[in-house]
Amino acid sequence: MDRTSHQHGTASATPRGGLSPTETTRPVQHSMRWYQSIEFKIILSVAITTMVINGFFTFLYLDVQARHLDETILKNATQLSETIKKSIQYDMIQNRKEHAWRIMQTIGEQEGIEKVRIYGSDGTILFSTTREERGTMVDKKVEACYACHAEEAPLEHLTISSRNRIFPSGKGYRILGMINPMYNDRECFSGECHAHPASQKVLGVIDITMSLAEGDAEMRSARGQIIAFNILSIVSISAIAVLALLFFVGSPVKQLVLGTTRVAQGDLAHVIPIDSDDEMGHLARSFNHMTESLQKANDEIREWIRTLEQKVEERTKELKETQFQLMHTEKLAALGKIAATVAHEINNPLTGVFTYVKLMERKIEEGKDAAPDVEKFREYLSTMSREVQRTSAIVHNLLDFTRPKELSRKTVSLNSLVDESLGIVRNKLAISDITVEKEMDPLPDIPADPSQMKQVFINLIINACEAMEGGGVLTIKSWHDRSRNTEMISFADTGPGISPEELAHVFDPFYTTKEKGTGLGLAVVYGIITRHNGTIEVKSSPGSGTEMIVSLPTD
Repeated sequence: MDRTSHQHGTASATPRGGLSPTETTRPVQHSMRWYQSIEFKIILSVAITTMVINGFFTFLYLDVQARHLDETILKNATQLSETIKKSIQYDMIQNRKEHAWRIMQTIGEQEGIEKVRIYGSDGTILFSTTREERGTMVDKKVEACYACHAEEAPLEHLTISSRNRIFPSGKGYRILGMINPMYNDRECFSGECHAHPASQKVLGVIDITMSLAEGDAEMRSARGQIIAFNILSIVSISAIAVLALLFFVGSPVKQLVLGTTRVAQGDLAHVIPIDSDDEMGHLARSFNHMTESLQKANDEIREWIRTLEQKVEERTKELKETQFQLMHTEKLAALGKIAATVAHEINNPLTGVFTYVKLMERKIEEGKDAAPDVEKFREYLSTMSREVQRTSAIVHNLLDFTRPKELSRKTVSLNSLVDESLGIVRNKLAISDITVEKEMDPLPDIPADPSQMKQVFINLIINACEAMEGGGVLTIKSWHDRSRNTEMISFADTGPGISPEELAHVFDPFYTTKEKGTGLGLAVVYGIITRHNGTIEVKSSPGSGTEMIVSLPTD
């Protein structure tokens, strides 16, 4: 048996193969919720903008309308107050109070007039359309008197704005109050019926209260109409925006989305219809131009691929022809090397046999007494027998290498095969002073050819023995590699190791570093392991021994 080396300390032999993964690309489709669409965002923006603008102008309009209505009512109240004042002035000068009271009673019965009263300068209610109030005193802190009597000294003159007040009626509507002072004119203090001194400036106050229910109702109606108009305008504008967006934006965008989807699926011939010259039309035109460019580029790429395939096919054909010629040349070279090696290996023992045959023929031709030469003849025959056996071993190993036997798989235990192999070479181990240490883990049975596997183990054991010429330790280990689902057998010796220069030829046939080796041992082992779909690895470095690791699949 022979041993060889491993470059950088490790050599392995593994059947190689590969798969080319095929990738399939699918377009990714995203579902869009309605509130994520551009139409909804634009419509919402338009609706909010319309609502804010309409709300702002509605507020201004209602405020102007309310002030205008209040001013109109105030003007009417002022005119009514002046009318009453002028209507009763002559009767008051003539001291015809009953006639003045009837005029005010008639006016107070008009629609929208809540009450008409005349206060004296001392706060006495001289007249009221409510008879129960006549002759009573009024509190100067009430709303009708507060404008004049807010200060300790009553005011003699009031502006028009300070003569009116608006307050709640307690019945769900507002009331406008208007006071009109009655001044002590010359006709008043010079009359015979009056005892008013000229120093008294104000004789009394006419107080008119008017209901604002009708005006408030008009404002509520106007407010409702404006709100309804705003809602209608918002809905109308939004509807118009929806239709415009669907027609001018939504439909073109959907066409663009459909186009991008079709292009993503590989349909570069898809064309988006162009119906306008606006930005969407420009975008569609640009998209069509892009797909057209992609189609041209794709056609060019396909043409390049077709041309490249033709060139690759041509080069592959040329390469196969060159490879065939190279393999044929290598086979012839290998055959020549094998023939030369076999001729050399067989020629040595045959030369010895031929030499001893010639010696025996010479002895016989001399005609001498053959009795003294019997021992010589026996020695010659023994040497010839060993050389013939050596020649037979060379031929046997050569046949094993060139014509491997068919595998006869059976369910076997590798640990048991190792033990049987050790039993076969027990005597050689003892003669070589080799100590065997075993670290064998329980292994499951595997399908393998027991005869050929024993041949592998015997070769590796004898190889280790021959490496340890002065004796040593052979360590045999077995374990199960769960990560690779393989069974591992290791043979480690304590020999001198192998130099890195010899590593590349570790499994080459007819390569050996021993004088008596044929160089076929590890080559035969490698062939058997490979046919079992396994691997063999060599770990070695000078001075640290050598380890052979066999890996076999469990199925």
